[in-house]
Amino acid sequence: MALPNDVRPPKILTDLVQQIVTESGNPEGFNAEVWLQKWLASPIPAFGNRRPWDILQEPEGLALVQAMLLQSQSGSYA
Repeated sequence: MALPNDVRPPKILTDLVQQIVTESGNPEGFNAEVWLQKWLASPIPAFGNRRPWDILQEPEGLALVQAMLLQSQSGSYA
């Protein structure tokens, strides 16, 4: 289930994704907001097959989603 088109990811997450891509490879042509919207709407096994968007609605959700994105950059998963 996709997010509504008028829902924008939190800027702090968009900036984090852009930073990760810039540090990890070639950011040319990469749209962090578009990628993040798709990722937020997709069930993630590490979140018990819940969508990151749903996790964001919880009190500590932003920190959990940020940690997941940073772990994906380093390739380490708990």
